Amino acid sequence: MSCDYVQLANPGVQSLQPYQAGKPTDELERELGIRDIVKLASNENPLGPSPKAIEAIQQALAEMTRYPDSNGFHLKQSLSHHFSLNTEHITLGNGSNDLLELVARTFLREGTEAIYSQYAFIVYPW
Repeated sequence: MSCDYVQLANPGVQSLQPYQAGKPTDELERELGIRDIVKLASNENPLGPSPKAIEAIQQALAEMTRYPDSNGFHLKQSLSHHFSLNTEHITLGNGSNDLLELVARTFLREGTEAIYSQYAFIVYPW
């Protein structure tokens, strides 16, 4: 006996189309015969990671087997100090898209709308 799980999903989920990520640079190099591609639309950094980021990662390796603080206590403390804010006024997310989605889900409802550029990130219409 098989079950069509798509039919069990909410109508909005049923109508979603899979995200089509951009092609990797090595694939573009093969297809177009060009080198040294910089994909700015994919938020890639052609300069590589900061030496400070590499150092921080190396220091954090010993704790890789532990879950991080999901509330971001130390990060919020640093941001609070740097920007003279209360930690209660800081919301963290997994990238700007995560935060924008949180704002949209919090404040947009049926009958309201948000305006975005047609050239913005592909997930915004969703």
